[in-house]
Amino acid sequence: MEKERWDKWQPKIEFPNKIWFESLFQDRSGLKIQFESEDNRKVIVIFEHSVLSYRVTDEGDLLQTISFWSSEYGNDFFSWPLYKSSNSSFINWFNEESCGKFEEEHIEHYVFITPNEIIDVLSAIPPQLIISN
Repeated sequence: MEKERWDKWQPKIEFPNKIWFESLFQDRSGLKIQFESEDNRKVIVIFEHSVLSYRVTDEGDLLQTISFWSSEYGNDFFSWPLYKSSNSSFINWFNEESCGKFEEEHIEHYVFITPNEIIDVLSAIPPQLIISN
């Protein structure tokens, strides 16, 4: 089986190197995740009508994942907060749980790494990113 791979996600807007998780809100219009940057700007990520699944985990509870990232990519991996996963175990789990009804969709696994939490989102549509003062 092919190994899970994590690729740096570079949005088309200038994005801060470090973000802190502030809030997460979901309703029928989608999922909104709010972060704060190290220079106190608000970073808002909006997934409109497209979130298939998400999870928020304390980074201290993902010891196996963090150990893998460190050994596979080095400690520089943690100097950037946005990644996408290829051959994602989260997508594989989701497809299995949904009996494959979304396998034809191009599902992306987005990962937001903060100093205290890791947020994973599965979506078939890319999010909108807003950065404000």
